[in-house]
Amino acid sequence: MGTRAKDLPPPEWVETHRDFQLRNIRYDPTSPGAGSAAEASGPFVAVIGIERSEPGSAVRGLVRRSDAWHGRADLLAAFFAGYGRLLTPAEQAGLVVDAALDSVSGIAYGSAHGGPKLVERGRRTWHGCSSR
Repeated sequence: MGTRAKDLPPPEWVETHRDFQLRNIRYDPTSPGAGSAAEASGPFVAVIGIERSEPGSAVRGLVRRSDAWHGRADLLAAFFAGYGRLLTPAEQAGLVVDAALDSVSGIAYGSAHGGPKLVERGRRTWHGCSSR
């Protein structure tokens, strides 16, 4: 994987959340909205937990989200339909590299801090990376 990472073009850098998981998304389909009348016409959606935000690779945010469609090709297709495009080959390769790094970090942190779910997600992510 080191050669693959070394040979990738520089990634596009954007502001990233760095912990974009379901626990950091607040959703209320019945909320009347929090502001003007225009905002009151749809559900309430908020992203919280931005203390780890920083510039990073545009695909980095997909690492944790990709666990949501693990084993579900229909959810993967729905995500990319909403995203508006598929990843480029360089983005796909970068996602594998970012996922591998995240999986090792999750396994180490979960093991040291008694987080079996984090360890399990890290192992599942690692398995997905190593099978590519």
